[in-house]
Amino acid sequence: MAVHIEFEGYVNDVRNYDWGVVYNVAHRQVKKDAAGQWETAGYDYFSVSVDSAVPGVEKDSKVRVKGTLKTKRYEKKDGSGTAVALNVRGVSVEPLVKPASVSDMQELWPTVKEIPEDNAPF
Repeated sequence: MAVHIEFEGYVNDVRNYDWGVVYNVAHRQVKKDAAGQWETAGYDYFSVSVDSAVPGVEKDSKVRVKGTLKTKRYEKKDGSGTAVALNVRGVSVEPLVKPASVSDMQELWPTVKEIPEDNAPF
């Protein structure tokens, strides 16, 4: 049974092969702390394989991955025991564009101004 997965993360490495591309993607795990604020609880690292027909993305890009998950147990090289590899057969790997900053917007529209949070109309 295939487990479908969708997540966002950052591309740490790109390896090209004749048959396609493998992206190493880091996904940040988050949880709320005692004050109700989001904090990083750890990271998952996925090896995402896609065929050559899927448009490529560059290292350090933020991406959304959709595909099927497959896990594999292996012996660690340092001899400290077994671990689990998280492999994804990617259906799509889409680059995500970060939101524009106020200064980026001012280059396009010089009249854009930052409104202090306490003066926001909502």
